[in-house]
Amino acid sequence: MSDEDQESEPAIDEKKQWLGQVITKGQADNSTDKTIVEDLKEPENTVAPDSIDQEKTKNQKHLLIYSVSGLAAVLIIWLFGAMFISKFALANKAYSSNLSDTALISKINNQIKAYKLTVAYPNGTKKYYGLSNLGLDLNSKKTLSSMHGSEHRLTNLLMWWRPIKVSLIFNKNEAMFNSFINTSTQITVQPSQDASLSITGGKISIVGAVTGKQYGLINGASSLINTATDLNTSPIKLQTLAVNPALTADELAPYKTTLSSTLNQNASFVVGGQTITASASDIANWLEITPNDKTKKVAITVNSGKVLAYIDSIASPITHPAKAQVMVSNNGTTQVLVPGVNGISVTNENAIATRVASDLLSSKGISETLPINTQPFETITAGNYPKWIEVDTTNKRLYAYEFTNLVTTDLVTAGAPATPTVTGQFAIYSKFTTQDMQGENVDGSSYFQPHVPWINYFYKDYAIHGNYWRPTSYFGNVNSSHGCVGLGDDDASWIYSWAPIGTPVIVHT
Repeated sequence: MSDEDQESEPAIDEKKQWLGQVITKGQADNSTDKTIVEDLKEPENTVAPDSIDQEKTKNQKHLLIYSVSGLAAVLIIWLFGAMFISKFALANKAYSSNLSDTALISKINNQIKAYKLTVAYPNGTKKYYGLSNLGLDLNSKKTLSSMHGSEHRLTNLLMWWRPIKVSLIFNKNEAMFNSFINTSTQITVQPSQDASLSITGGKISIVGAVTGKQYGLINGASSLINTATDLNTSPIKLQTLAVNPALTADELAPYKTTLSSTLNQNASFVVGGQTITASASDIANWLEITPNDKTKKVAITVNSGKVLAYIDSIASPITHPAKAQVMVSNNGTTQVLVPGVNGISVTNENAIATRVASDLLSSKGISETLPINTQPFETITAGNYPKWIEVDTTNKRLYAYEFTNLVTTDLVTAGAPATPTVTGQFAIYSKFTTQDMQGENVDGSSYFQPHVPWINYFYKDYAIHGNYWRPTSYFGNVNSSHGCVGLGDDDASWIYSWAPIGTPVIVHT
């Protein structure tokens, strides 16, 4: 046994003795606790406490220095990466964030010029469009502002190795953009049909709507913008879409009820003691039905002009214009050549038509009496001329006489209400087989009529002549000229050949 072992035996014996005392004491106290006896070990060599504290403090300082240095190195690397290595990504291109704004925009514009937006059509074809076809051009200022805003975002600063996605911002020409959507991304297969409301023979009917079909894009505008913003090269595929009608039968149903009440009301007019009741078909002819597919409403209005035409039609059997009495004077005596006839007309027609139009949609019934007015005839006296001409601008007739004998009657179109034919007794003073005519319209604009035939001037620039540019239906029915008396070309040729210079011309209303 070594000296070191010998020196440690008393300490072991001492601990054994202490342990025996504890066990003896526990038995004496009849303790039921279980005592755990650990194996005795030789005591280790110990170090002074002050020396341990000094060593621990030293180690802690070293650890702090290493940690701070490590963090500083990491921070420097992060800042360097964020400032000098980060990149912008646009589609399949990456650009250093250290480029100047001018250089960035130049590169982006070059990429835009090379880019084609692809549209895939149902027949398998694809078409490629530059962004200018969509009416889009880059808004450089807003795009750069967005890029730099993303660049300075905390997440992008921390993860500088991840490319910063660029979303382009464009100026948009709305007209071009909408035109592109309508012409290049919409193909009508079957057009939709709105429900319609009509009246035939006084009966109201509704024809149901038809849903249409087209190839197009859901949210087409946003789809195109999103694709262009990212310069996405994936094709935009047109889909089969239902095209809903703007107006349905259900939406028109309330208007059918309104129209039924309007058509079925009593609308009566008393003319010359006779009562005339308008039929449902007559009333329907006064109405104008205008659907509005945007507001989904139907405008029902009354056309007062059509009401006036109806009033004229029911009054026509008893109304007529006055016809002048024609007298011929010969050697101090006068002879009635054509007896005069008083005119009969309805007065206040316009006011009555306006009132009917205003009250009709209330469906409370219409009752109007048309006041009759008598217009005395005019008397004209002609000399016993070998040849002379009478022009009646009201009845739109021209009469050619030889002394008291009526030779021919022609239908004419005289001066329009705004440019009436001059009235009075005149004589033909100049004749031309053909001539260009020109002058001013009522609105101040100019007119030019070439090759006017068979001209007989009877007062200043008023003439009886051929009128080839008016339809046949005008003669005898519509006064339409700038003041001249127009005839069909054949009639004008006959008058030109028959009437020499000096022939009297009597014009009256």
